[in-house]
Amino acid sequence: WGINRNQDIFRWLGSTWQHIPGKAIQVSVGQSGVWVVDAANDIYYRVDTRGDPNVAGSKWVNVPGKLKWIASGKDIVVGVNAANDIFFRDGISNKAPTGTKWVKINGKLSQIDIFDNEVVGTNPNGNIFRSPYTAPTAPILAGQTIIPLAGLKVGDKIS
Repeated sequence: WGINRNQDIFRWLGSTWQHIPGKAIQVSVGQSGVWVVDAANDIYYRVDTRGDPNVAGSKWVNVPGKLKWIASGKDIVVGVNAANDIFFRDGISNKAPTGTKWVKINGKLSQIDIFDNEVVGTNPNGNIFRSPYTAPTAPILAGQTIIPLAGLKVGDKIS
């Protein structure tokens, strides 16, 4: 999955790109499906992509809230808003692939992603942070503070 300069959404088929209807400025693909954020910071989930993000899905459904960055992982979706507040989507399941509500997490990040069993992100100063989670008990993130990752900053060389 990817987005071009015109905010068009595409899905890689192995030898060619498939255009997917809609516009977005950011996309995340993971076991919790395909999620995008558009230029108005509106959030959309691609129906029928949970558990298999390699499928095209059937349509976009708006998920209430406003985020500038979103990340889809295993039984967890996280994001940050324009004020750099951090949220995770509670209630993600096969029966409710868009979950039930956004829950605020302590801390501030300007970008966020999910790697393995950790939420990772950078703050506006370029410092890198992480917070472990155990799917599907992602709500343990609520009330936890993100922690610095060994004092690393974006652009630092890791040896």
